[in-house]
Amino acid sequence: MLAESSHRTLPERRRRAGRIQEGKDSLPLCVCEMVVPDAKKLDERRSMKTALVAVVLAAYAVTSASLMQTPTYEASAQMLVGFQQRHGQLETIPSVSLQQLAQTTEVAARSRPVAEEAIQRLELEMTPEELLDNLSSEQVEGAQFIVLSYEDTDPERAQLIANTVGKVTSELISERSSTFTAKVWEKAALPESPASPHPLRNGLLTLVIGLGLASLVGTVVALPGVGARVAGTLSEWAVRPIGEAGVLGRRHSAPGIVERIKEKELLRALGRRGKLTAVEASLATSLSVEEANRMLFELAARGHLEVTVEHGKLLYSFWGHDAP
Repeated sequence: MLAESSHRTLPERRRRAGRIQEGKDSLPLCVCEMVVPDAKKLDERRSMKTALVAVVLAAYAVTSASLMQTPTYEASAQMLVGFQQRHGQLETIPSVSLQQLAQTTEVAARSRPVAEEAIQRLELEMTPEELLDNLSSEQVEGAQFIVLSYEDTDPERAQLIANTVGKVTSELISERSSTFTAKVWEKAALPESPASPHPLRNGLLTLVIGLGLASLVGTVVALPGVGARVAGTLSEWAVRPIGEAGVLGRRHSAPGIVERIKEKELLRALGRRGKLTAVEASLATSLSVEEANRMLFELAARGHLEVTVEHGKLLYSFWGHDAP
């Protein structure tokens, strides 16, 4: 064999080497091919991951901001309204008159004379406007009761102001009306737990809303390049400080003069009323419901307003005592 191999000519050796090389080249292609992942699917996965990270960061930012906020306490006193009889008993009144009577009592309780008298009695260092900004009144549906609530960073002061406002309102109505009366039925108790902020609730609410937005993003990422842009915007918005966060999908631009005037009008209404829904803000200003809803959302997104949920409604208000 060695002799036979040694006597092979050079062309024979080359032909044999060529056959061996052909055998190597004829191997199945699947052995040499690499599986290349779908770039579109990778883009979708990256977009969804970015959106989820943005949601978590936003929830963390809201929770952190709530923890940094000064807690406020709410104290509530109940007043019983009715018509005064000769024997000093409160007379039951029809539902139509009850509604009017309750509205009159609410207006009286939130009037400037009542606020001034309460401040004088308690020797408080605040203006009537500041007191009225933190005072709210609500009629118990189908009953002759009015609930007066006051929010303050000091629980004892909140209790004192709520009870004093109820007492002053009762005295004022008794002095100016011989038939209409309002009495303090139940005094405000000392609040034990703060009414706001609720860091866990606010964080969970932001997380739920963010997950909803993330699912919406998931329906968009199928479009070429759109998912990455939307997720990138969400990520940029989430990692910014709250005071600098812009509205989703909106570039920072100087608002026009008309926009500034409307925003100032909206802020003044919030300063007067304390908490407002978009519909209530529209009624208190010249803005439409759509404009009020948009501007309130933008102010909240920039960190200027706090958003809370009460009875299934979104309420916008200033953070603590940041009202103008």
